[in-house]
Amino acid sequence: MYNPRLSIFLRAAETGSFNRAAEELFLSAPALIKQINALENELAIRLFDRSHQGLKPTKAGESLYRDAKYIIQYSKASVRRAQEAMQEEEHIVRLGASPMTPPNFLLELWPKIHAACPSIKFQLVPFENTPENAQDILRHLGMDIDVVAGLFDDRMLSLYPGCAAFKLSFEPLSNEVDKDWQLTSTLSINLL
Repeated sequence: MYNPRLSIFLRAAETGSFNRAAEELFLSAPALIKQINALENELAIRLFDRSHQGLKPTKAGESLYRDAKYIIQYSKASVRRAQEAMQEEEHIVRLGASPMTPPNFLLELWPKIHAACPSIKFQLVPFENTPENAQDILRHLGMDIDVVAGLFDDRMLSLYPGCAAFKLSFEPLSNEVDKDWQLTSTLSINLL
């Protein structure tokens, strides 16, 4: 959407050095200088005063610096809004998936869901299942992830008023120890 050379220009202006900017952007200094020169030629303006002490943006460079940040931010937001609009049109449900909360249940439900709502599509969104991350996902449900399967209780859900849950299944879990110990325990849980 925007000229990617603007990002290179911003980094050079912020570091005050082509070498430091190149290092931070994982480019060679000559490649970075070539990009800056091309941008200056394309815009027909001189962006930097170059000296042995480093780089100093010209008045035109200072003006572009202020505007470039806005251009990049606005461009990224514009693309994000367009992607969200496309997902709304396509009726995509973003399903959070992790090794601890695999979406296997969806495979069993998919034929019924597809028969009832053929326009719905699912997008699997991988996430790391840590207590902190799970809480963050529940707090922001509907932003990056729409649905997540897992073990929830009423207490946990009461902390996040915007969330709702329903029971998909009731699964007994067994834990067996070596027979010399003669200990077997069974725990039943609700999957919501």
